[in-house]
Amino acid sequence: MDELAPIYATAGLITAYFLAAVARGRFDPFEPVWLFLVGYTHLYIIQPISYHEWAVSARGSELVLEANTRILWALGLFLLVYHSGIGGLVARMLPRPPVGWSRALVGGVAPPLVIWGLICAGIVLRAGDDADSVSAEESLFRSFPFVMLVAAIMLIVTGRASSNPSLFLPAGIAAGAGYVLIWMFNGKRSHSLVGVLATVCAWYITRSRRPSWPVLFATAATGVLVVGVAIGWRNDRDHERSVAGFVGFVGDFNPKTVLESLNLGEDDASDGRPVTHESEEYGGYLLMMDTVPGKSSYDGGASYLRVFSTFIPRIVWPTKPVFGRAQWIQAWIAGSELERKEDFTGPAIGLLGATQLNGGAEATVIVIVCLSIFVRTAYLYFRANAQSPWVQFWWSISYYNAWFMVVNDDPLVWFYYNWGFTTMPLLVLMWWGGKWAGVGSAGIAGEAGRISRPIAAS
Repeated sequence: MDELAPIYATAGLITAYFLAAVARGRFDPFEPVWLFLVGYTHLYIIQPISYHEWAVSARGSELVLEANTRILWALGLFLLVYHSGIGGLVARMLPRPPVGWSRALVGGVAPPLVIWGLICAGIVLRAGDDADSVSAEESLFRSFPFVMLVAAIMLIVTGRASSNPSLFLPAGIAAGAGYVLIWMFNGKRSHSLVGVLATVCAWYITRSRRPSWPVLFATAATGVLVVGVAIGWRNDRDHERSVAGFVGFVGDFNPKTVLESLNLGEDDASDGRPVTHESEEYGGYLLMMDTVPGKSSYDGGASYLRVFSTFIPRIVWPTKPVFGRAQWIQAWIAGSELERKEDFTGPAIGLLGATQLNGGAEATVIVIVCLSIFVRTAYLYFRANAQSPWVQFWWSISYYNAWFMVVNDDPLVWFYYNWGFTTMPLLVLMWWGGKWAGVGSAGIAGEAGRISRPIAAS
């Protein structure tokens, strides 16, 4: 069991960090480090403990110990840089956000976005798993369901920023709740969970409040439940694929199945197939540790080029590659316990699996340092300008990405897979709309005019 010693040390570090924040009165549930640590706990504490016997059998005790040791020092490095003061220095150099917020712009933009999101959800529902049933135009059009949640947060921020009663707030809450329910019905766990996190965040930070511990526990329970229901419904074969069937499924839902979503369930080898956990993020991380560079090559960070290449249309660049994909596939082919082919499209490998593929321990140091500075800078910028409606909008629809940085194919997937082309353009639009509202007679300024420039240490 010596291989698990670094994992227990990692759990101890996270626990001590949390207790210290609570004891000092500095715990902020909307600080992204906590979602980063939630993802880290799931992938690099729960999974290593749950899958320990398989890991040692499949990859050997020496490699498992090396991988688990990296889990510990990578987290220590992240927290060290996070509190180094570098993020505060960078945040002070960023431009101040607009003090205004255009109600007229929100009123004109939000309803079409909600409708667009509903249409996207409808196309996804109608197509199901049959991608061939969707035309190229529909496939492109349905890539923007997230704009419905963006519109919901716009409406909530607008309603909460104004002292006058209006329909903005109830419309925003309805759109946010509808988004969560629709994507639970569509069996998409990430959409549903993000809907819960973003809506709760927008509700509280617009009044400079933090939820109580009962509310936090209720939010956590709700997040776990919507994930469990979405996954369970997606895999369910006992109910009709209809609203009535979904209601029946929810009524029959066994909360114990949530353990499977958290990788706390037991192995099931009753079908005679060999048990393997390489499709889980920790298993993918071990595969990368075992395979790269001995059996396949590093990608040299090529995957991060997708942050730019994603936004170049194929009509302009017909031969555009998916940067880093070839090395990812070759690693799976070379190291998998199962047969993998060139057209393999498999599971996420998590943050540390991605950094190993990038360039091993050295790449892990570079990426962890950059992520830590990025996350800390963003949070301190939010704290310094928290009364700006634009910042409230941006933070509510962004802070949860700290979780995606840990659990995906690489730490920037969230940007080029969804956020960059659904959320960023609207943030730019509202930035300029806020600039206009701040100097004109329309819009909301309120307490945003009292933003303090200095960033307090925390």
